[in-house]
Amino acid sequence: MNDTEQLVKEALGKLAERTPHPGPTLNALRRKRKRHRNVFMIAAAGVAAVAVLIFAGVIASDRYAPPSPNDAAAALLPTNGQGVALKYAPHWLPEGYVENFRMADREIHRVWVPSGAKGYPFTDGGPQIALIVGGDQPAGGDWQDTSVRGLKAKIALRQGQSPGQTAEVVWQAQDLLKISVRGFADVRQIALQVAESVRADSKVVHKRVFNLDGRDAQEMWGTSSSDWGALLHVGSVAVEVTTGEPAGAGVGTPVTVRGKQGRVFSGGRLVVQDGPVWISVLDHDANEAKLVERANAVSIAPSPDTSWIGQGL
Repeated sequence: MNDTEQLVKEALGKLAERTPHPGPTLNALRRKRKRHRNVFMIAAAGVAAVAVLIFAGVIASDRYAPPSPNDAAAALLPTNGQGVALKYAPHWLPEGYVENFRMADREIHRVWVPSGAKGYPFTDGGPQIALIVGGDQPAGGDWQDTSVRGLKAKIALRQGQSPGQTAEVVWQAQDLLKISVRGFADVRQIALQVAESVRADSKVVHKRVFNLDGRDAQEMWGTSSSDWGALLHVGSVAVEVTTGEPAGAGVGTPVTVRGKQGRVFSGGRLVVQDGPVWISVLDHDANEAKLVERANAVSIAPSPDTSWIGQGL
């Protein structure tokens, strides 16, 4: 061995003496790798939990999803002045039942009655099926637990206008939903069957018939597309537009209104025919001039949508 080789050997020996034992370094590396693995496992578990929640939400909402995914958001939104989205519709009704009433206010109401049933659907106690969207959860009473399409629901039997019982089913989807059924031998079974058939439907829109001072009529009913009525009620003022002549319209004191001859009655009532419809204004606190002013301010849609009246599913 020459001098150069000896110097290299001595230098390597001194370097080896200064080098720390590899054990602590390896242990530290193992701990770091373990921490990384734990972090990864925690992150993976979090992602999985989120995925489960999202999947559960999709499943829950899918119970009431419209046919097209693009309609899902629209099913929960108003229609920007073009009408009111009714949001939901039953997909099963007893044979022969047709729609004859809608209300779009704080709650949305739709009512189906036997084909050919006459008049306002709540006055005769006859058979009917109602779908109500919105409102408050029931409090108290003889409610029993049940389910609708896998969602928690409540059902109750009550004595209403009809000779028999009325069944009510309430459950929470994207909105609070309620089915009310009367006029059947087994109202409970019919109510549950209708409730199970309810789906979100963004394509069903109710177009308002008339308005007064920017307020739209809340209710509409009828027997057919040519036989109908609509009502706006604000405070002490009620305005009704109908295709049929109101009772007693031929009596009263003549008055000029909307460029035509109408009739005004004691007690704050005015009636006038304007083209194919009759307009009635009722306000017990108003004098004749105020009644005329309000009747003149009624704005009727040029082509009211009455195509749904008297139609089944």
